[in-house]
Amino acid sequence: MKIAYVAVWPIPSQVANSVHVMKMCQALARCNHNVTLFCPQAELVSDNIFEQYGVEDNFCFSPVKKRKGRMGLINYAIKVSLRAKKLKADLLYSRCLMSAWMATRFGLPVLFEQHDSFDNQGFFAKAVFKSLIKNKNLKGLVVISQALKDHIKKRFNIPDDRIIVAHDGADPLPEATTVPPFNKKENSFHVGYIGHLYKGRGIDIIAETARKLTDIEFHIVGGTNEDLCFWKEELKDLRNIHFYGHIPHSQTPSFLKHFDVLLAPYQKKVGGYGGSGNTVQWMSPLKIFEYMSTGTPVISSDLPVLHEILEDRRNAFLCTPDAPEDWIKTIKYIRAHPEEAQCIANAAQTEFLSQYTWQKRAEYITGELKIKAFPTSTRNAINRAL
Repeated sequence: MKIAYVAVWPIPSQVANSVHVMKMCQALARCNHNVTLFCPQAELVSDNIFEQYGVEDNFCFSPVKKRKGRMGLINYAIKVSLRAKKLKADLLYSRCLMSAWMATRFGLPVLFEQHDSFDNQGFFAKAVFKSLIKNKNLKGLVVISQALKDHIKKRFNIPDDRIIVAHDGADPLPEATTVPPFNKKENSFHVGYIGHLYKGRGIDIIAETARKLTDIEFHIVGGTNEDLCFWKEELKDLRNIHFYGHIPHSQTPSFLKHFDVLLAPYQKKVGGYGGSGNTVQWMSPLKIFEYMSTGTPVISSDLPVLHEILEDRRNAFLCTPDAPEDWIKTIKYIRAHPEEAQCIANAAQTEFLSQYTWQKRAEYITGELKIKAFPTSTRNAINRAL
């Protein structure tokens, strides 16, 4: 199948969605689809975009100039729809609502992936979405959690079989470098966090935990320059917390495999990029799956939507989001019971490999789409032939 994949954010960027897009394009290409990625052109062009994201050069990367504002978005949607039409794409897989809507107007089969509920979107976006879901050229809607499916289905009256639930994913962790990228003394204990530092991500919980556990080293990888400046100043009295700033996604494995514990301290309100909105009811964080891939014990916030993936003391340790004492107690427990913690981490890694790789996700989505794309009689004929 020839797939035109459309992103709404420039690539490269520090937005987690850019990782999602690049990994999904790689996974779809590995499924023997011919994939072309269209995305807004970034201000800073990377010499090797594939290497920066740690993906294979197995799909075409096609940046498109995009102006700011609503008219710029509409113009972008027209451009990518025309390019997909010229490409003779069998499917336009879109992370951009306007591009998905425009492509249906051009008669292209469209699969649209949505990561939030539209609760924080204006009238225009909601109206475009309502129009999109009524169009016969929309072949399906992909969402990242069962909670999000239930909400959107009820709010917009969408048939159950038109929505595909596909949690986010990660790639299996490559072999780690033998030398950790930080000073790791014998018998020392290291707690890691990889991700953004804006509101709702739990950096304040990590700070409180580090203040009480002075014999443990805490490592923070990620964050914008502005957030880094703020937190470095705020925590300058702590000698056991270390900041590394934003690094290319391809370099994160060199950190991940050398931590003794990984933290995902999401709060009860979790903003998107820049800290806006609240995604806590339906999120499916990339971080969770990247952590699960490592075989390292994971401590995560105990939030309802994360129960779709995590279960306390089976594949993770779950803590009350805003209770530092709970996180402190759990870190101490893991350090004191390494064998039990490792068994739980191994269970998470096994579950990840069987269900949550990008490859599994791409195979599942395209498999579901094929079922919906064919009439029953045709599908039965295919099954008999197989």
